[in-house]
Amino acid sequence: MSKSKTASASEQQSATKRIEYIDALRGFTMILVVLHHVADCWGVVGLDISVHEYLLQVRMPMFFFISGFVLYKSTVVWNASQVIGFFRKKIPVQLIAPFLFFVLFVHGDNVLGQFCLHSKCKFWFTFVLFEYYVFYAAIRFFMRKWWSDIILVALGLFLYFINWPIIYDSIPVPEYVKGFFSMQGWNYFLFFALGTLVKKHFSHIEKWFENSLLLAICILFYFLVNGFSDSVPDDKTLICLPITLCGLFVLFSYFHNHQAAFKKDKAVGRTLQFIGRRTLDVYLIHIFLLPYNLEVFTTFRDHPMPIIEAATSLSIALVIVAASLLIGSIIRLSPFLAHWVFGAKYPGDASKHQA
Repeated sequence: MSKSKTASASEQQSATKRIEYIDALRGFTMILVVLHHVADCWGVVGLDISVHEYLLQVRMPMFFFISGFVLYKSTVVWNASQVIGFFRKKIPVQLIAPFLFFVLFVHGDNVLGQFCLHSKCKFWFTFVLFEYYVFYAAIRFFMRKWWSDIILVALGLFLYFINWPIIYDSIPVPEYVKGFFSMQGWNYFLFFALGTLVKKHFSHIEKWFENSLLLAICILFYFLVNGFSDSVPDDKTLICLPITLCGLFVLFSYFHNHQAAFKKDKAVGRTLQFIGRRTLDVYLIHIFLLPYNLEVFTTFRDHPMPIIEAATSLSIALVIVAASLLIGSIIRLSPFLAHWVFGAKYPGDASKHQA
């Protein structure tokens, strides 16, 4: 076998192999999502009396960054057959199944009106991620040169800055249309695009995550700017971007530099990886399990105790994650439901592919 064929086979195998610490990082981020939703049930989110304001800066950006990171495959060419095949797989998982969960959650109470709100009762993520897939596939399909990377970043910056309140409110589009497409979530496309580019150029970028000086600068910037946030002008959109980028860099570097701790032979790594591979299960199911009546307990709002509240919320969040995984595993007992709800392959698909 020639060297070129051997290299090609090796590249294809590395492109499809799961990266353990990335799965663990995705699992960790999923826990942060549930933690935020639990904290929101106390009514403390957005009141500057909890740790969640810090977590908000990296939580969803990291989730979308990872989504972009795992999407990129060096062997994939975004031609017509690839685009058709990709969306044939994604439409049931990203649109149909989440919409059915959404309808079940709403119980028929003004379904269309609720769906035209950005939050969509917290089901917005999968729909926005599908829109990102459309943006990304269109750019890669029509622009297959190196400068398509520049277009991705340019579009990401554009969508990020049009979410400035002064710009977003002036967009001549009806509010229900903005809500229907969850346009307030388009600002995260920048991090999705960056995730694909980091994966694409990882061999050149990897050394940055091990640079102690760069890490020190990002850590100091993140905590010092947050510590003096009261001195920042009211419109914090500009300063939020470098804060978020520094937070993402530090968090990703931590998992990358300590990836031995997140392998399957470690209990923490095995647990986080399992959650990371079942994020859709947790995301779709946990919304039904949230304790929405926690606002009756005003202790954490009237007498802020950030660490105690975070620990309490985390304990509840972990129980909800575990229950969501259990329910998801029950649903997955049916290969049909596992495939059409969570996108799992039918038994034997992998062997057929290898054959």
